[in-house]
Amino acid sequence: MHLTMLALVFWRLASFIPTLIVASAILFVAVNVVPGSAALSALGIHATPQALKRFEHQHGLDRPLAVQYVEWAGKALQGDFGTSFQNAVPVGPEVRKRIPVTLQLAGMAFVVAIVLAIPLGVVAGFRHQTGADGVVTTLATLFGSTPNFWLATLLIWFFSLQLGWLPTGGYIPFAEDPAGNLERMLLPCIALGVVSSGLLIRIMRTAVIEVMSSNFIETARSKGVGDLRLVSFHVLRNAFIPFFTVSAVEFGFLVGSVVIIEDVFRIPGIGSLVLVGIINRDYPVLLAAAMTVTVIVLVVNLIVDLAAQVIDPRQVRTGHGS
Repeated sequence: MHLTMLALVFWRLASFIPTLIVASAILFVAVNVVPGSAALSALGIHATPQALKRFEHQHGLDRPLAVQYVEWAGKALQGDFGTSFQNAVPVGPEVRKRIPVTLQLAGMAFVVAIVLAIPLGVVAGFRHQTGADGVVTTLATLFGSTPNFWLATLLIWFFSLQLGWLPTGGYIPFAEDPAGNLERMLLPCIALGVVSSGLLIRIMRTAVIEVMSSNFIETARSKGVGDLRLVSFHVLRNAFIPFFTVSAVEFGFLVGSVVIIEDVFRIPGIGSLVLVGIINRDYPVLLAAAMTVTVIVLVVNLIVDLAAQVIDPRQVRTGHGS
């Protein structure tokens, strides 16, 4: 069993590099086939054809796409993501500066999602096919189908404009002012976390229902175990494994879904940098930001995959068979 697990771990680690290469190639092609001219966006509508051609030649945009990709990937592996077309500053330092901001936003949103999902999912699963189950299932559907930018706008209107309790946006580093940082991150975290909780509530509910149908639950009931102890020591322990796997993957999705939220709340993270790159056709900025998000998502998925196999050895047989 241990050899099988080690072999599967090695296989997952070995497949990470090819996955990253394929993802980067797809991303590079997608960015470069987006309609619009990077040269025209950088130089302005009054630029002459000669100036546009000179710009494209200077930045290698007139070469075959495959050649451009190989050169970009080679430099990216060395930590060189090029310079911005708009302001000619190195992209790498700007991306590295924004990573902690996005990770904090995604992390806090993840906490919000977990805090909502675990109790609501347990209640719905434990009280399956009752009124409580119906209410929680409806809430989960409502949460999961709500666009996070719409919820963000509603939160700003109510808590900022109507009540004046929280700022409408902006960002202050945590080390500089912890209270100010949390005050400004609260609304975007709620907007992201509530929407993400919709899926996690349903996953927890399904996991609890499956555990409740197990023979050992009936045995525990026959021994007079109360509902609170049954949930705390029997149901949650077994339901948490599938919930952990899905919820950790959801964290990766949270990192990838911060683009609009960061723009709405004027948060200087990776997501807002992606949006700036799209609007300005600034390929180095867009590629560096999008690739950073991709790497974070892939790393999180890898860690979750390996952790799930360690927590539940049954995952090894399932994964190896696939």
